[in-house]
Amino acid sequence: MNSKWMSLCLAACLSLGTVGADAAEQKDVTKTSSQSLQQAFNTLSIIPSDYKGKAFVRGEKREISGDYQVVQKNGRVLVPIRLMGYLAEQSTGPDEGMWNVIWDAKNPGDITLSNPTQKKTVKFKLNNKSMQVNGESVALDVPAQMINGRVMLPLRDAGVALGKQITWLNGLILIGDETIDVKHPQTQAVQAAIKKQLTDPRQPIAYDKVATPLTRVNNTNYFMKTFYRNNGNAVEDQLFRQTSNNKNVRVEVPGQPLFYSAKITGDDFYYLSKVNDEVSLYAYNFSTLKPRKIVSLGSWDISPGWGWLSDVQILDGELYVNLHQGDSTMGGDTLYQVKNGSLKQMGSMKSMIGFVKDRTNLYYTDFQMMGDPANNLYRIDANSGKSVVLGEPGYAYGIIRHSYEHGGVGYTGDTSLILKNGSLYALGLKDSEPDDTTALYRISLTERKHEQIIANTQRFWIVQEQVYYLDGNTGALMRAGLDGSQPERITPDQINVLKVHNNLFYYTLKGNQGTELYRYNPVRGQATKLARLPETSDSDLGLYIGETGIYYIAEGYAPGIYKLGADGSKQHLVKDTIGQAVLSDAGIVYTLRYEEGVYSVK
Repeated sequence: MNSKWMSLCLAACLSLGTVGADAAEQKDVTKTSSQSLQQAFNTLSIIPSDYKGKAFVRGEKREISGDYQVVQKNGRVLVPIRLMGYLAEQSTGPDEGMWNVIWDAKNPGDITLSNPTQKKTVKFKLNNKSMQVNGESVALDVPAQMINGRVMLPLRDAGVALGKQITWLNGLILIGDETIDVKHPQTQAVQAAIKKQLTDPRQPIAYDKVATPLTRVNNTNYFMKTFYRNNGNAVEDQLFRQTSNNKNVRVEVPGQPLFYSAKITGDDFYYLSKVNDEVSLYAYNFSTLKPRKIVSLGSWDISPGWGWLSDVQILDGELYVNLHQGDSTMGGDTLYQVKNGSLKQMGSMKSMIGFVKDRTNLYYTDFQMMGDPANNLYRIDANSGKSVVLGEPGYAYGIIRHSYEHGGVGYTGDTSLILKNGSLYALGLKDSEPDDTTALYRISLTERKHEQIIANTQRFWIVQEQVYYLDGNTGALMRAGLDGSQPERITPDQINVLKVHNNLFYYTLKGNQGTELYRYNPVRGQATKLARLPETSDSDLGLYIGETGIYYIAEGYAPGIYKLGADGSKQHLVKDTIGQAVLSDAGIVYTLRYEEGVYSVK
């Protein structure tokens, strides 16, 4: 379960302490700024007073798993220690540190919540009508107590301890960092829709009935399902196609296929399958509706979590496959060329990041997360298989390093590796220098040399004869010459979401009226505002851009799939909570959270 939304859901449960709230309970709200419910929706946790497990968390509807029952007693609400434990550990915002819960079953009368970053400690004692906040006694309306064999803690007072703003609104309980203006017209306009979503009695479909949409080709939806046999000890993947009359037909393929790591390239669906004791690479063709054997892998192990297909690419008419063997921690990738029905090994690596080819050579970056990330750019002679290292010694390419505020370092891979005018372009940094920021480098194809083109860069693209990149300092979209000359700022503000389709840049900015979607045309040098999007966190914005148009998926009080018109208008195509979705050249293929089935729309 995602810890971020779990913590917010638990914070939502925290606000149950305002059920039946009187004027005295409102004395803890000290902030004076206020927003409408619509304006603040993306920042709040919201539950109904008759809480049944559903909550809105930062704009998304979530179900909280687990037996988290709350108890109302004397107009107040109490929660089990397990729920309070989740709350204390996870209900923190950015830079607010972590809440820890200390509770010993041998001494069930003492419960402590502490947050070292905030230098705050809160102590409860069973049947005691006070809590200790940093050593100072604070009166409780309801003490911590044992109910039905469980230790229960008062939610309202925990809310005070954690500094949350709590608002009661016609059966809705709102928690956030700002006071909500309950009389604002925008508040009145959306509260009924919010309550309707949170009182939806439907439950998510069971995990063993979940379908995974794959694509839509020739008016046919394709999806896969995983079946668990022998009490979960055996796993079976099955492929289905859905005809125009919505009939689901199983696609019969040889052996025991591994579809979860399958790749779609052109009209072919590539996957591994075991027939008797032989593992082979197969391709199911969407036009002929038939599978064909591509090449045998022999005794390759494709046990769950051990062996899988990492990538498939067709370059200059030749097929290249990247196969992983071993677990995700200790295993590694091997790149092969498929030639004349056999495999030709091109190189072995920990985890391939970027991969490009010219007529005679292959170039790739390797991500060695458990070892030295430096010296990870290679050139392979496509004919002889000979490999050499490129780039300056000590540099790591295709890697972005993150230093965390409270200590520690993390790395993420960047797949951008571009051949242009006889040079390679890639992000890189000097691994031995902790303060070195990721920059864009132009790298020699023959010597261990590079030239820094643009400093402090997070992502980049090359369109025609210019480099487009995200500035590491401002987060703005920039452009410059191939040598980094004449840098020019394109967007005035930090970009939140950025996608590139057909050499057009689509990005979102925070405007006065919320999140706004723009399209930038490099040829014309012009940015056009397309539409205003619903408020949501950057990572949760389901924005899809393809041949059939621009779509987004909303998770809020008006959920579903929307399509944007050329004039910025919005068409609400699907009016229900979406499970999974994938964009194909024929539109979006999707599932619903609360109903079985696979659907498509364009």
